[in-house]
Amino acid sequence: MSWFHPQFAVWLPMPALLLDVGFLLLAVVLFWYARILGRLLAMVQRPPLDAWVRIAGWILILTFSLPHYYVSAVIYPHFLNEAAALGHPDILPQLWVCRTISFFGMMVAAILAFVPGFLYYRWTSE
Repeated sequence: MSWFHPQFAVWLPMPALLLDVGFLLLAVVLFWYARILGRLLAMVQRPPLDAWVRIAGWILILTFSLPHYYVSAVIYPHFLNEAAALGHPDILPQLWVCRTISFFGMMVAAILAFVPGFLYYRWTSE
């Protein structure tokens, strides 16, 4: 028997959607930053590290926004209804897995976005 009950899902959770839209805009800004950084690195004749920032943007979208929306739309509403949450012990581990994926995705994206900018700073301050 599946733990998922579609009648308890909230497909448009507004606070979660606002946060996800914010992170999607952050990813768009990372793509824009990658384009500018790529041009600057070409001007100082250094290796093109702008792909790292683009990868960081996609990691942010895939590992934060999608699991966060899934948790807010599907898993959290099941906690609000006792009948849906009782007898389904795999809801809480799914929440932990989604949160772990989100955390590590944000950490990797932050590192991938920071390193090329830091290297550009080091190369131009020599």
